[in-house]
Amino acid sequence: MHGFNSVNWINVLLVIVLTSFATMFAMANLMTIQIHFLGVSSGPIPLYIPVFFAFMLGFFGGVLALSFSRRKHKQEIAYLKQENERLQREVDNLRNIPLQDDV
Repeated sequence: MHGFNSVNWINVLLVIVLTSFATMFAMANLMTIQIHFLGVSSGPIPLYIPVFFAFMLGFFGGVLALSFSRRKHKQEIAYLKQENERLQREVDNLRNIPLQDDV
């Protein structure tokens, strides 16, 4: 079975489990609330909506922060690879220099 990939099945299972938990959380938090923020008021909305919104805002903020960190690390890796190649050439050149006796 060449098309069978266990990682894909794990991802599908994880999505199903997380979706189930999100649905159970939403069903347990159907009470309505009103949000008052900076002089703006919302109409009555279920509690799970602002909680979900706050979660998503934090998630995307974390993804954004990690993307900047990843970019910095990728640049550092590229620099270190160039430095490694330069030092490897230097070592190879030093190995090829014949030894001289000062006798």
